[in-house]
Amino acid sequence: MFERARIWAIGSDPGLLRLRMATRTTGALATALLALFLLTKATGQPLTVALLGVLITMVSGRTVNEPDPRRQRITMALLPIPTALAITAAALLSPHPVVADAGFVLVVFIAVYVRRFGPRGTALGMVTFMSYFFTLYLRAKFSELPWLVGATLVGSLCSFVWSAFILPDRPESILRDNIRSLRARMAIVVDTTADTVRSGELDERRRRRLRIRAGRLNETALMVQAQIEDRVNPGALWPGVSGEDLALWLFDAELTVERLATAGARVAAADIPAAARAELADTVALLSRAIRIPHHDGLQQTADLAQRLIERSSSPDDLLVRRLALAIVDAAKATAQVRARMERVATATAAQADIAEPQFRPGMLQSTRQAIQVSVAAALAIVVGEAISPSRWFWAVIAAFVVFAGTNSWAETLNKGWQRLLGTVLGVPSGVLVATLVSGSTVAALVMIFVCLFCAFYFMKVTYSLMTFWISTMLALLYGLLGEFAFSLLLLRIEETAVGAVIGIAAAMLVLPINTRARIRSEAHTFFLTLSDLVEASVASLLGSAAAVGLTETARQLGRDLQQFRATAKPMTAGLAGLAGRRSMRHGLRMLTACERYARILASSSETHIQTSPELADAIRSTSTQIRRNIDALITSLEFNQAATVFPSTDFIDAAEALARQHGDQPLAPDRRRLLAALHALRQVDRVIINAAIDLGADNGMLIPGLIS
Repeated sequence: MFERARIWAIGSDPGLLRLRMATRTTGALATALLALFLLTKATGQPLTVALLGVLITMVSGRTVNEPDPRRQRITMALLPIPTALAITAAALLSPHPVVADAGFVLVVFIAVYVRRFGPRGTALGMVTFMSYFFTLYLRAKFSELPWLVGATLVGSLCSFVWSAFILPDRPESILRDNIRSLRARMAIVVDTTADTVRSGELDERRRRRLRIRAGRLNETALMVQAQIEDRVNPGALWPGVSGEDLALWLFDAELTVERLATAGARVAAADIPAAARAELADTVALLSRAIRIPHHDGLQQTADLAQRLIERSSSPDDLLVRRLALAIVDAAKATAQVRARMERVATATAAQADIAEPQFRPGMLQSTRQAIQVSVAAALAIVVGEAISPSRWFWAVIAAFVVFAGTNSWAETLNKGWQRLLGTVLGVPSGVLVATLVSGSTVAALVMIFVCLFCAFYFMKVTYSLMTFWISTMLALLYGLLGEFAFSLLLLRIEETAVGAVIGIAAAMLVLPINTRARIRSEAHTFFLTLSDLVEASVASLLGSAAAVGLTETARQLGRDLQQFRATAKPMTAGLAGLAGRRSMRHGLRMLTACERYARILASSSETHIQTSPELADAIRSTSTQIRRNIDALITSLEFNQAATVFPSTDFIDAAEALARQHGDQPLAPDRRRLLAALHALRQVDRVIINAAIDLGADNGMLIPGLIS
């Protein structure tokens, strides 16, 4: 149980990125607070000066998250410039409330508008917003300006020191940790498969658990793949070894584990003798332990044991047993191969990452649209927030501002606003309880404040409501430490947060709204385009022709397209925005997920040329051509929301399989098995496309329920 818990911990935080970020930010906050406390004590400045510096430390730790450490350091070095400008403007305008509020709206617009420049623009915009807002909140005077700017310099310096020297992001170390996470994810999937086989039942709960954990394995593999592409030059390590080779090794290991899970699920659902089932489950569990152990002997022993199972299972009734045992052998061999190559990559010197240029689409940019939306929301939040509480209106403005961060549609804004409100409502009573328990002990209160901050940063990328919960708890402790703790004050925070969130959501829905379903259609369109390219490249590789695009990279791109689709569709599958049409949206997502999985099997089975007869080659090409025509019809339907006319490729696939199975009385050679696997994958892809067309005819002329409805 301890080993499983450790593997889960590693797998749940790939590369330990969340732990590293939370530790670094909390450490920087503690350092800044200590330095600024001593500085204000020595100079006689109010504690609010120190709080501004601590705030800048927290914001910079949260928002400076560029993948390249060098670019991170440059962004950190640039932070004091917009911070000083915002503090100066707020200090000059604070005696004139109306002008200061108008300036606040302008700052909000600029802070969101500069997001078009990528992570650096986002970070600089956020510190500009927070610096202006907090200076207004403190009602800072112009005479305090040098001390305020100095406090922000100290805060920025603390963040810089922690991120550049004390706990920096080292590409080699991160890649090594990511590989450990990948191995942990593989072990989790194999463990789940072993439990499923041992139980002999495949209910919906076990099926869903297998599907979710296989999906997380795919996400981690994509993360490692992206890091290899960006930071490692394999040709410098082994002459003749390209990034495509590394991608293929990783791809094969991931796919063999997925095949193992599928074979295990079929065994669990079948009527198999108890002794054979127990032996299979033990072998799968042995594979899981071998994956966790950092040497290859266990993997080889597992492969040998599974091979003996294959040799003993000779009767036709043992087909499922042989398939699972063969999947164990393949997974053990592929895992050993990928571990050997990837561990050598992990210890290599990282190359400089290439930063991709931002892609612009025609029409109004997302940053411009959101800048207008947030400006309207901020203006309304100022008016309504001041009407509720002239001294605490900033909570409403902050809520209206942050619900737009990281969102691309009104549905995402709705979900984020709801999560912020939920986290605040739950965090306030938690803060009251904790503040009551530690009242009278300054040390205990400070310790709990930093515990809350660490948890907030750690869970920031898990779920927004959890982060808000810990921040709300921390604020209650902070007010108690400052002598301002009052239950009515915390209730006011809930009220102002609700007002700000509602105003932000309303602005997203009414002011230049971005239609969520239109974005989902666009992401599905991109997915099907990549799918068409992958089918073409796979068949070309299988038949020995030159593919127009790289096979493995196209398969990975299809996985990234599915990830993007899943992220875009997430608000419509959960939360308030998904109350209507949630079932149909999940159905559409399941279809694309199945399509992506079979397409990756097709790519894996087609990676090397297979000698075929001219008749068989023609049948395979006809299958590919018809499937791509059907995909083109679906893409047209996605663009114009019209009915699609498609024709199944069943006849072509049947003909190809009949030709491939000639001399069926002889054992299938490895090439023949790969060919049949490729044809089976083509059949499944074709079935998904045809099912989409059936949904079109049965669903009021809509292509895929939940995709374009």
